[in-house]
Amino acid sequence: MSDTYEVFYIINSFRQVNQMLFRAFWNENKEIELTSIQFMVLSILKERPSIGINEVAELCHMGSSSMSAVVERLVKGEYLVRTRSDSDRRSVKLQITVKGEQAQQETHRLWMERVSPILDIPKEDLEHLLRIHNQMIEKLEGREMNNQ
Repeated sequence: MSDTYEVFYIINSFRQVNQMLFRAFWNENKEIELTSIQFMVLSILKERPSIGINEVAELCHMGSSSMSAVVERLVKGEYLVRTRSDSDRRSVKLQITVKGEQAQQETHRLWMERVSPILDIPKEDLEHLLRIHNQMIEKLEGREMNNQ
């Protein structure tokens, strides 16, 4: 198999897994009110309350401007509020609201219900998969650094 086809099959495999996750959860499901990134943001803020948008963006591996748009939609939907820091008035912190916490909990419940079959894969195989993913990320990040 040539390198081109090998890379194609690897990338296509990631694409298929991503599509299956999307279909299993968001595609045709009207009971879920959050997008995947909104769910991720609310989950992060539930675990790490009162952090800033830059920290959330970093944890989601997104740029700050893209994250600002996500946060704006969550604020408009009353899932989050922005608050000023008492110690630094220039600093804005994000806090999850009661509505946001309820939406996050319900989405988490549905998420686990739908993706938990993944946990039927032997633990060693999952650990191996994650180790390989990390190797791929390191290789691609290294290439990205060399191109800058």
